[in-house]
Amino acid sequence: MEMPRDFFGDLERLSLSSTKIGDTLFRIGNHASAKEEYLRIARSILGPSFQVPIEEHGGVISSKYGSLIDSEIADLMACYIGIAQCDEELGKQQEALLWLEEVYILYLNARLAREPEIYDWTLWFPDSTSVSVQFAKARVKAADLFLSLGNTGTAVHRRWATQEFIPESHKERERGITRSILKPGATSVLLQFRHPDPKFTRTAQVVNPSLQVLGSWKKMKVKKTGGPGRRMTFSSFIWDGNLYIAGGRPDSLGPFHRDIYALDLNKLDGWKSLPPYPQPMSRTSAFLGWNIIPCPEHKKAYLFTGRQEVDYFDLTTKTWGSIMTKFVRDEPADTKAGVKTWPYPGSQLTDSTQQIINEKLYVFGGTHKITNIGCNLFMVLDLKTQEWRRLSGYPMPPKDSDATCPGPRKTPNSWHDHLSKKFYLIFGECDRSGASLQNEMHGGECGHPYDDFWSWDIVAGKWIRERMVGNVPCPRSEAACVYNPVLNKTIVWGGYNPDLPTDYVENRLKFSFSYYADTFIYDGPPPADEVPTQRRGWKQVLTKGFPTYRAQSHLLVDPQSGKTYLFGGFTNNDYVPERKTGITRSFGDLWELRIDLPGGHFEGVDVEDEARTAQLGPWQRCFTCGSAGPWRKCGGACRGRAFFCDPDCQKDGWKEHKTTHKCRKLD
Repeated sequence: MEMPRDFFGDLERLSLSSTKIGDTLFRIGNHASAKEEYLRIARSILGPSFQVPIEEHGGVISSKYGSLIDSEIADLMACYIGIAQCDEELGKQQEALLWLEEVYILYLNARLAREPEIYDWTLWFPDSTSVSVQFAKARVKAADLFLSLGNTGTAVHRRWATQEFIPESHKERERGITRSILKPGATSVLLQFRHPDPKFTRTAQVVNPSLQVLGSWKKMKVKKTGGPGRRMTFSSFIWDGNLYIAGGRPDSLGPFHRDIYALDLNKLDGWKSLPPYPQPMSRTSAFLGWNIIPCPEHKKAYLFTGRQEVDYFDLTTKTWGSIMTKFVRDEPADTKAGVKTWPYPGSQLTDSTQQIINEKLYVFGGTHKITNIGCNLFMVLDLKTQEWRRLSGYPMPPKDSDATCPGPRKTPNSWHDHLSKKFYLIFGECDRSGASLQNEMHGGECGHPYDDFWSWDIVAGKWIRERMVGNVPCPRSEAACVYNPVLNKTIVWGGYNPDLPTDYVENRLKFSFSYYADTFIYDGPPPADEVPTQRRGWKQVLTKGFPTYRAQSHLLVDPQSGKTYLFGGFTNNDYVPERKTGITRSFGDLWELRIDLPGGHFEGVDVEDEARTAQLGPWQRCFTCGSAGPWRKCGGACRGRAFFCDPDCQKDGWKEHKTTHKCRKLD
């Protein structure tokens, strides 16, 4: 196909003279030599002793990167893009994505070095169209690679965010940025995808084992009815083979539950009602967005609500109790951070993320009585001494950002691995629209979904901003996340992005947000006595069917069996159309995730049969439970107006389907 003359003119004009030799070698197919030429130029800018890409365990911050001038940044970006293109041609997609991410790290270091006080949601860019050109090239190239892997969420985010990010003045000064690189028409196509998109999942297969793995979602059936039912903003944990669900609500109007249920995951014989949470709502507020975390050493599950009195559920006696804790201030650091007394206003906290590591409860972020936007206060409670200490952050977001720690947020995800040396933090949302409603500082039209990844070194007592390596999930909030100690993997599923639009062409609807149902895993560190053989990174788990797109669901792992489960959550009814009215709907379904990894419990799944079933027809939604997958259509007189994921759902939803669609069983 012959391209227009101005297309070649634009690309030639947008290239840099410093990379001409490498570009020529690449065009004639000498990719290995081209890569060496790009590396040579990079080393001439950075010096022979500088290690590129930045060593992953040292984080992404580099004083050398931060000292570069715009022309050097543009040259380095061009080199990194050239290396990525060579690696792609050499069949090294993982390495190609690594170098494209290095372009973003270059930008990030320039931003932090020159404007360290601005928050992540503030648009900033060096006043250099050369940098804009290379930045746009890298992000669009990364989007294309993610799309080739079926990772539609990250593909559309990279394209759309870059289109919004590059200053309009740069696009006007350099027309080729929009015309030859961003190509808004291509972005519009991506905005029509769901994540994962049914067009890809039905035929999904692993084409790159370093970036993908096969998996399967299996819907679990509890033998007896009853139990927690549909839930959002609930709490959960697994202990001794039992799944516990507490609190939450079925929809935004309530009722607001304070109950607790347990389900034997081996028998699935029915939910058991346990003593409800005894504290009155007048003392604690509603049981929403809290965390209940079991401590193996104490055989108790602790519940921190923002009060100095920490509640617990005794896992032996199945009774509630509480302990009174003490806050120990660290002068003058706490005073400088605005912490003079107990740091949670109104003794309330919701939508934080928490972990218990070596008998210490770590609490990060969340909202409280006087902030909707979220905070970045990081606290630790020693459960043995019952004393709190502040580790970093602020109860209220200050005017200027603190680049040494994660920004203010609600509903982030966290975990710790088997080494118990680090607390990991990822994603979450700065609820700027919620801040506007309360006239808080930093308010805005919509929430800001974070695209960052941090670790807190427990021994060193400091934050490190980690790089995103591999086939990564896109920014999101209210995602499900858990560390699986048997697999030594962290698993992330679903969630939503308040600032990434979706164009629903079939229903002629445009949404300013996106919901997800995609699955990702992240490698844990190797055992202490093993030398790492490969770089840690993210992989997408490819599944033929999957639970409905939703946020606020919970992933849980049974540490005894290593099985991974998903429960509950909610979605917007316009985004996920279903038969009932209302803005949102919640879920009370239970799923098991199986992954094609040692210990991943994949051996019981007939992958070939599942793939054949998926080919029979387009992706559909179960009429009864709303789950997404290659479900079978009703064989009655309705001529396939409804689909059901299994016989149980067909039985449960038959009466309503019969009335709604005038269906009857055929003889």
